[in-house]
Amino acid sequence: SVLGARHELAEDSSPEANMKKALDLWAAMPAVVAYDQRRRHGQEPVEPREDLDYSANFLWMTFGEEQVPEVVEAFNVSMILYAEHSFNASTFTARVVTSTLSDLHSAVTAAIGALKGPLHGGANEAVMHTFDEIGIRSEESLEEAASRAKTWMEDALAQKKKVMGFGHRVYKHGDSRVPTMKAALDKMIAHYGRPELLGLYNGLEQAMDEAKAIKPNLDYPAGPTYHLMGFDTQTFTPLFVASRITGWTAHIMEQVASNSLIRPLSEYNGPEERHVP
Repeated sequence: SVLGARHELAEDSSPEANMKKALDLWAAMPAVVAYDQRRRHGQEPVEPREDLDYSANFLWMTFGEEQVPEVVEAFNVSMILYAEHSFNASTFTARVVTSTLSDLHSAVTAAIGALKGPLHGGANEAVMHTFDEIGIRSEESLEEAASRAKTWMEDALAQKKKVMGFGHRVYKHGDSRVPTMKAALDKMIAHYGRPELLGLYNGLEQAMDEAKAIKPNLDYPAGPTYHLMGFDTQTFTPLFVASRITGWTAHIMEQVASNSLIRPLSEYNGPEERHVP
């Protein structure tokens, strides 16, 4: 919202202006997200470098050091997979706001509000909170961690807890993005030598599959991948935002190009008309 208030084309919704605003947002978000993490650690911003690509630069501005190609590639995979995903809650929110002929920055701000919720973008943070609740023990073997995770999941399901990172409103038989992100996670686990995280992952997945036949969604492998890279859990959803800027703004521009006010009707279901004596 601050970037929108300061943009010279804030009130211009022409195709050319919206394209410039979309590109400016996409370019600015890595710096915003990187500094958001650094300020929590009392660190100063890191200037971007012109010799690094998008993902390498993002990691450089967050951690202040170049990352090895394996880490850059895994991060890039996550950015691509999060970039766009049809009419999810945040994208629909952006299109509703745009349908009133509000501006692009307002629509993106509203989309971020929708993404924040744990039933949407906040799920990747919730996955890591689950891992933390179970307990990450670096000295554990894969099998020991898997056993503890399985027990935790069985108890959680018996108490009818909602466990984030599983199930999807569209993908009833497994999220098609998961295998690609899981392969990236496997590479990060091998790179950092953290088999206990794979044990937690496998134990939860197996217990959920056996009890409910519910498969993981993209947030499930993305959360621990970001954790291994060194991102704070609070940064996971902002990372989602940095990527989804591309999808949101594409939808916004499409909505503007062929606009109709989105105004669903509701059907009243309640008491008949009542009169005050």
